[in-house]
Amino acid sequence: MKRIAVMNVGGDCPGLNSAIRALVRKSAIEDIEVLGVYDGFKGFLEDRVFVMTKEHVSGILERGGTILGSSKFDPTKNPDDFTKLKENFEKYQITAFVIMSGHTGTEIALKISDEGMPSIVIPATIDNDLPWTDFSIGFFTALETVTKTLDALHSTASAGHRVIVVEVGGDEAGWLATLGGLTGGADYILIPEIKFNPDKLIENIKKRYDEGKKFSIVVVQEKCPLSERLKLIQDQYPESSPSEIVSKYIKENIEGVECRNVNLGYMQRGGTPVSFDRLIATMFSTKAVEYVKKGKVNIALSLKGFDITDVPLTPDLLKNKEIDSRIYEIAKIFF
Repeated sequence: MKRIAVMNVGGDCPGLNSAIRALVRKSAIEDIEVLGVYDGFKGFLEDRVFVMTKEHVSGILERGGTILGSSKFDPTKNPDDFTKLKENFEKYQITAFVIMSGHTGTEIALKISDEGMPSIVIPATIDNDLPWTDFSIGFFTALETVTKTLDALHSTASAGHRVIVVEVGGDEAGWLATLGGLTGGADYILIPEIKFNPDKLIENIKKRYDEGKKFSIVVVQEKCPLSERLKLIQDQYPESSPSEIVSKYIKENIEGVECRNVNLGYMQRGGTPVSFDRLIATMFSTKAVEYVKKGKVNIALSLKGFDITDVPLTPDLLKNKEIDSRIYEIAKIFF
């Protein structure tokens, strides 16, 4: 009998439970055994492994997070850990790992494939920064969180005539910030891919005030690089995030403005997965089982339109997928 070991590696995201559920249910039909692994490769090395049945995944479709837990632990960094990984792979007679992850799990999958431990990577990250797939599990729920938060902030920003600077996640990519800012009505969006002109930001806010719109919502991606002028402020406040530096710059350059900061942080990782995340999670997992049955491994699954395809595990998968500039240009219409 073929045997899958399923785990979540890296940050958690909404939709993982939907993927686990589909994997177990489809595997039962195909007579493939599923081993659930707690806390990624850390749990695998610690023998925190169990045979998953339909009962384990009953009622988890709508739950956020993951019933298996997650970890960024990399078993390839320490020789003893790597030896233990190979021993457990043989002990549990694993046909293939199914790794639900972003770049973190993909990099590990690449390393262990050379040592005869095959895997299938299911793209799962709120950042949507994986170059081989249109979208990843978790992105659409995180996007909905950003959009709804900006909706809520509009009322208090307007009532108090405030500028609210909202820090949005995304790692090195501007997908969450751009799409969230666009659909949530942001008045300015700062992302890593687009060079930031601080003068334009100040002009935008002042213009809105002159037009009677005495509030603004500014979205700042968490790793947005700062201009030289803003780096001078950062030198004075080295512990401050880019969004906090942008807020300080606004207050220094617009007299009398009330400026507040909101960091969405882990809110973007939590919550009930939206329908599209549940859908693609189910599609990815059922396809993964089909590939295991065929003996096709050492691949990453990809969503292209409504088709699930696959790409071989190569170092190119570790690149960062930047925001489509056409989407940012649409967002700029509202700046």
